[in-house]
Amino acid sequence: MEFHGEFYEIPRSRVEPKPVQRPHPPLLLGGIAEAALRRAGRITDGWLSSSGADLKHIGASIEVVRQAAREAGRDPAALRFVCRGPLRVRPAGEQGRQPLTGSFDEIRADLDQLREQGVTEVFLDMNYDPEIVARGVDPAAALRRGETVLETLAP
Repeated sequence: MEFHGEFYEIPRSRVEPKPVQRPHPPLLLGGIAEAALRRAGRITDGWLSSSGADLKHIGASIEVVRQAAREAGRDPAALRFVCRGPLRVRPAGEQGRQPLTGSFDEIRADLDQLREQGVTEVFLDMNYDPEIVARGVDPAAALRRGETVLETLAP
């Protein structure tokens, strides 16, 4: 395999192991502009939100992707919608709480609301939690916290 384009060149190379998915791995497209959302609906296997997406209204973006799929003669139910959501475990009842920030019960309720908006998968992004990534955090404690989060929120 090699590629010589206007902006990039990839020298002759080999990519191993070959993907097991047939005919190819799922192709998901990110982007927030309407043109990108429509493109995802027309030609890809789904859409991947950014970690800065408005999770209270992510369903509006999903609907743009679905509508573009319908207009292209594709089945919108076959598409994947992956939400990359910044996760911060905090005490319950925090004022002005954002989705995926709060107690485990609040976060589970947020996950249900994301599903109701059409999200099919959630990437719980702990890279925004200062108790995991802040300077001076004990790496072993951060790892234990991350493992606890994943075990507690596992389906």
